[in-house]
Amino acid sequence: MRDYFADDLLLIMPNTNSPGVRLSGEVVSTHRGPLALALTDQTQAHGKARSQDQDEDLANDILLDLTGVRYLANSGLETLVAFACHLQPPQCLVVRATAELGLRERVAARGWGRIETLRLEVD
Repeated sequence: MRDYFADDLLLIMPNTNSPGVRLSGEVVSTHRGPLALALTDQTQAHGKARSQDQDEDLANDILLDLTGVRYLANSGLETLVAFACHLQPPQCLVVRATAELGLRERVAARGWGRIETLRLEVD
């Protein structure tokens, strides 16, 4: 990932211990592009690492850490779901968030709960 993205509302940083990104602040519609770019960069970098590593147990998960997010607009949610839909199993987008974002309910209400390449971890 290009080191980071920051504006008045949102900070996007690469994860330090696993492929993926962590967000802090508020995700609004103008963040769709930077969010998609950050996730794509991480997936491509992770794919290169997997192709160079002979260890078949290397995880295929891309972690999106939203525990520092106070607000997630529907457009941001749609962006991460669209990204997950473009992954090929066994790759998976793991979204870690707090219960306050209501992700389980929002995903279920839109019928996205059965997307094989999307997994929610809600604290």
